[in-house]
Amino acid sequence: MVNLGSEYVLVYGARLAGQQVQAYLARMGVKLSAFLDRDRTLRSVGDVPVHSCEDWALHHDPAKACVIIGLFNNHVNVGAIVDQLEALGYGEIVSLVEFVRDHPEDQPFRYWLVEPSFYEQHADRIANLRRHLADERSRALLDRIVEFRTDGDYRCLPEPDTRQYHPDDLPAWPQPLRFIDCGAYVGDTIQEMSESGLRFDAIATFEPNLDHYRVLVQTLSGRQASHFPCGVSDSNRLAGFDSSLGAGGHLSERGCEPVFCVRLDDALPGFAPNLIKMDIEGEEPAALRGAEGLLRAFRPGLAVSVYHRAEHLWSVFEQLHALDLGYRFYLRCHAYSSFDTVLYAVPDIAVVPQPPTGDV
Repeated sequence: MVNLGSEYVLVYGARLAGQQVQAYLARMGVKLSAFLDRDRTLRSVGDVPVHSCEDWALHHDPAKACVIIGLFNNHVNVGAIVDQLEALGYGEIVSLVEFVRDHPEDQPFRYWLVEPSFYEQHADRIANLRRHLADERSRALLDRIVEFRTDGDYRCLPEPDTRQYHPDDLPAWPQPLRFIDCGAYVGDTIQEMSESGLRFDAIATFEPNLDHYRVLVQTLSGRQASHFPCGVSDSNRLAGFDSSLGAGGHLSERGCEPVFCVRLDDALPGFAPNLIKMDIEGEEPAALRGAEGLLRAFRPGLAVSVYHRAEHLWSVFEQLHALDLGYRFYLRCHAYSSFDTVLYAVPDIAVVPQPPTGDV
């Protein structure tokens, strides 16, 4: 149990996630002693001072402190921070997983972070996924992800895989690629894949954030590509889009920017893809339903993000496995704290796509 009665209560991380932890503590009547942060340009957040963990430990007894990790992003190696805090003598170090476990009510966090018992409740489905993963590396990664999300030990996770959407230890995607990029952001995936030597025959991108879309079109100018300023889902409809989180922008039904969503089967009926990537902030299951015709006709390779919702870790596999299209399934993680976890579906026997007469 998190000891909020310690002499000092600290939060490591003075940005958005750390401030959310502070606000949560304030609602519980717990006053924060300080933020810890490695950004030495920060002096305070409101009336709460910000210190480096080294400086704070010089002037206080770190053994009397409870430090709650207030970091929730894909860029920071939190395991290394925990090592540093322990080496400096900090007493209790609490991960966000442990904090949510002990205080699950009205938590503000999204993505995979839910009450750890949720993973225990779905142990049978997780075990079924494990049985169907195609290699030992995938099975070991699944074990480590579930361990981290239930126990909160950042250090049990392996280092992220650097080659996102085309790991070099998976069967190679067919080339040239006829590639559908759902959640294309600013074109960074296609740029990185090109720089790694992958060749493209045709590209279709979908990006609902208009600021990102403008950069995307400019970045990929000169390529044989079709760009759609749309979201991807299981119906053609007007929806809301919350762009406040930048790259984490997502569909929302309340008070947001209007965007149009399309079914891939309707938007690209004759595109004949051999690879589809989806990183669309939780809309992946709906987008797969809207692409079932393309999947059945062409059996493309798939790279689908499964970290936006806790249940996606196993439910996206279940959805694809139920189609009985002869996929082999692999799991890889491309960022820290189990963010950017991707399920790869590789067809056993690829259907050779026949390009349409008039390319999309």
